[in-house]
Amino acid sequence: MTPLQAFFAGDFEHWMACATPAPPLWLFVHVPKTAGSSLSAELAKDLAPYRSLHIDHLDRGRPAMQRYDVAVEQALDAYRLAPFRFASGHVQQRQVVRLAQGVPGTRLFTMLRDPAARLISDYLYQRSRMHPLSEEVRRRVPDFDAFLDLPGQRNRAARHLVPKAILDAGDAAAAIAHVEAHYAFLGLQERYPLGFRALTRLLLGQARGPAARLRVNEEGAEERVGITARLSDPKLVARMTALNGVDWALHRHFAARWDSVAARLASWLG
Repeated sequence: MTPLQAFFAGDFEHWMACATPAPPLWLFVHVPKTAGSSLSAELAKDLAPYRSLHIDHLDRGRPAMQRYDVAVEQALDAYRLAPFRFASGHVQQRQVVRLAQGVPGTRLFTMLRDPAARLISDYLYQRSRMHPLSEEVRRRVPDFDAFLDLPGQRNRAARHLVPKAILDAGDAAAAIAHVEAHYAFLGLQERYPLGFRALTRLLLGQARGPAARLRVNEEGAEERVGITARLSDPKLVARMTALNGVDWALHRHFAARWDSVAARLASWLG
């Protein structure tokens, strides 16, 4: 039984064993708009040294994926000179594999969010002043429907978590199996306080509640209300799920697993 399978089976002692001895590196695979900035900021204080796997979004000389490849290679070079305990970033699966190869024993964790809420939040963020390319995004993506049509925004969570072959095949069962086999923890934004307590127990040996709330986009409130109201339209929901079927399957599966274990986990954490 893998650590994540043990967690969702309620075997928390087995799950905790994956942190003993402490792995050389904890890697947070940060799916955009899943409260990951707040999570990383809090954990970085207790798991120093920390490495942010960040790219310059204004550098248009190479595609973003290549820039993340370079960021990962630079991180591995730095690790050989001075190992860090914790790293995070919007790395996708090929960079996750490279990091795990470069630092054998790396343990992975991630967060998911309801796919509809995540899509809306990502759309509004990319059009806000918080995003360095917001003006370009506004010119290229006039509305939420156009955002849904962007190939790069489809199954965005799965792009970070599972191999491309699984994603291309649209194989939801294989995607779920891959995450269960390779991740030590998977939280949900909808259960953030409980998940944060569980994660700190795993990583730090002592559960504590979250405090930080970073990079919250306050823009586009009226547009958010309008798009959210449109979720009552079954045609829009059907379109969203058709374009993001693997993301929906991942969230549906792990949300059900969280429902089954949440009460026992809360009791165990005390």
